[in-house]
Amino acid sequence: MINLVFLFLGIFMGLFTGLLPGIHPNTIVPLSFLLLPYLNAQNYICFLLGMVVTHYFINYIPSAFIGVPDSESAVSVLPLHNLTLDGRGYEGVILAGVGAFSGIVFSLVMVIILLNLGLDLKIFYETLKPFIPYFLIFSLVLIILFSKNKFWSSVIMLLSGVLGIETLYLHQSFNPTLTALFTGMFGIPLLIENLKTRKINHQIITFPELKPSFFKSSIFGTLGGFIRIFLPAIGGAQLNFFLSKIIMEEDLENFIVSQGSITLSNEFFSILALILIGNGRSGIAEAIGSLNTDLSLVKISFYMLIASAGALGMMVILSRYLLRKITDYDYRKISLYLIAFCTLLVFILSYNTYPIYHMVIYVVSVCIGILCIKNNVNLSYMMCVLIFPTILYFML
Repeated sequence: MINLVFLFLGIFMGLFTGLLPGIHPNTIVPLSFLLLPYLNAQNYICFLLGMVVTHYFINYIPSAFIGVPDSESAVSVLPLHNLTLDGRGYEGVILAGVGAFSGIVFSLVMVIILLNLGLDLKIFYETLKPFIPYFLIFSLVLIILFSKNKFWSSVIMLLSGVLGIETLYLHQSFNPTLTALFTGMFGIPLLIENLKTRKINHQIITFPELKPSFFKSSIFGTLGGFIRIFLPAIGGAQLNFFLSKIIMEEDLENFIVSQGSITLSNEFFSILALILIGNGRSGIAEAIGSLNTDLSLVKISFYMLIASAGALGMMVILSRYLLRKITDYDYRKISLYLIAFCTLLVFILSYNTYPIYHMVIYVVSVCIGILCIKNNVNLSYMMCVLIFPTILYFML
């Protein structure tokens, strides 16, 4: 019973981190460690699980309504934001939520199947590991070949990749580094575009029709989250990028559902990797692993399922309320205030870790993002900021 209390405390903290642009659960973890002496390990784990699950659900709201994503939702930010500008923002958020909840459910089913099959995932991972960088390079080549705008796609991928190598591979990265990169690349350029819009279109608050094809999209997304177990240097953002190209989903609704499923199943398996192969695959997973306590697969799965149900409910209610309110305000002013907030946030978060260095990263990232939008290049190509360093990590 006490564990559930801390689970719900985590859910409310995830509501906070999900709504505020630039704030990630990994930002809260160092502060939350201060509470650890007053909690037992199991209560603290419940708090972290509630926070991270809720964060990824709720973060689709600012992604859709104002175009400021988290790193994990960066691939889906433009489709979601475009739906909002077309008056269908609520539909987009609900589709992402349905995909996210389905991702958790199908992940549970997959875990049950894997346990019954008795597969040794550690051996499989060791066999796969040497081939990972070549798979990534091959995938990038295919993406360029099938791109409609090959020149500018290549330029954006190259610029993003060089920036990633410079900031994440050649030099030490810090907690604010990813915030500066992703807020600069994916958030600020869209906010600058929003300055052209004084009022967004009237929003249609209707629940989207649930189609059988969503089932397929969710299963593909869950499989993508499972792949995360075997790719230690690859995060959900990179997986979202590659799987969005592999699935080649043309239908916008199915694409959003698949992205929601990828993101949550990705985090689910990142944490379960602690049990399945002995290594976590995310910041929250590493924090849980550092507690050196016994982990129950059944309990972790149960708590994440409860948290996802609560987060989906809050997403449905909160998105409806915010959409009805946002049409009453000057959208240009909202965007301007958020540009100022995000810029100040990057500076504050990096205050003790080379603020000038991070502000330069931030400005360069914004410039690449603007170049991407002006030349009609898919924003997901900027994910090479993580792909290039990942390739070098495995090869060198």
